[in-house]
Amino acid sequence: MTTGTRIFWGLAMAALTAVALLVAVCWGGVPVDRLAGRLLKPLLRLTIAVGVGLLLGIIIESANFTAGIGRVFAPLLRFGHLKEPSALAFSTAFFSAVSASAILMNAYQDNAISRRELTISALILTFPAFFAHLPSMFFIITPFVGVLGVYYLLILLGGDILRTFGFLLYARLSLPAYEPTLSAPDRERPSWSQVWRETQKKFVSRLYNILVITIPIFVLVFLAREAGAFDWLRHHLTGLLKGMQLPVEAFSILIFSLAAETAGGFAAAGALLEGQALRPAVVLFTLVLGTILSSPMRAVRHQLPYYLGIYTPALGLKLLVLSQVFRVLSLLPFLLGIYYCGF
Repeated sequence: MTTGTRIFWGLAMAALTAVALLVAVCWGGVPVDRLAGRLLKPLLRLTIAVGVGLLLGIIIESANFTAGIGRVFAPLLRFGHLKEPSALAFSTAFFSAVSASAILMNAYQDNAISRRELTISALILTFPAFFAHLPSMFFIITPFVGVLGVYYLLILLGGDILRTFGFLLYARLSLPAYEPTLSAPDRERPSWSQVWRETQKKFVSRLYNILVITIPIFVLVFLAREAGAFDWLRHHLTGLLKGMQLPVEAFSILIFSLAAETAGGFAAAGALLEGQALRPAVVLFTLVLGTILSSPMRAVRHQLPYYLGIYTPALGLKLLVLSQVFRVLSLLPFLLGIYYCGF
């Protein structure tokens, strides 16, 4: 893409975004001060996070850390026929999902991995991402529901393990056999000046490609939220659940799980447990069900912009849908087990 084309598309997307916000403020009744608190500040944080993650990913890739980090996950490579960039992304996802995704996309654009390996490896990133968020989840959840929170986290971990094993098995069956050459890297590690030149060459171009998609999508999600699209969806989901054999009190957990972030459902669950209004098995079942139902909406809010930006829009949407579908499928056995054993 030429510089002129980049400028044209950048200005076009900026103009469309500005028009959408102007319409929302002038005719949609969205207060101007809400734009700063609910759109501009989160968008700035997202832009900084994506930029830092992308920069870190390119530096790691350009510095040829693949071989060293890949040794840690050599068994994973051998079993799943995955190449070194996939193992590097997997290890990077323990501290930055954005950097890990950037590493995979960079490797695909450089023809180091196939599109199928990119898809499988991107789906596997949910496993290390779980551990990246585990400390914060633990200290948010356990104060509300105590040891029940540990069981809940173990169920999420079990779902992640099932998904990861399934992805690796599919990779082994669908990807050509590959023997990693980790003991003797083919390429010497470049100097930091070379790394920086390589990084500069890739960073601006790829950051532009990400932001020109990410920012409009983020704004569209904000406008959908302000228009009540998520409230409408929550209302209809709650209506569909009324036919289930659940105590009336359990629906408050589901409603708060759908209406708020993680703490909402757990706060309601803690209050019901404290008052002995529900049995622990019913609370655990409801929390897992609430996670399954609310996860797609949270993914659209928080993950859709950078998925479509880092990957291509079509591939990013496909990965987001697949990750949510397999998340539900991996948690269903645990949900059914709680239902049949605890009710």
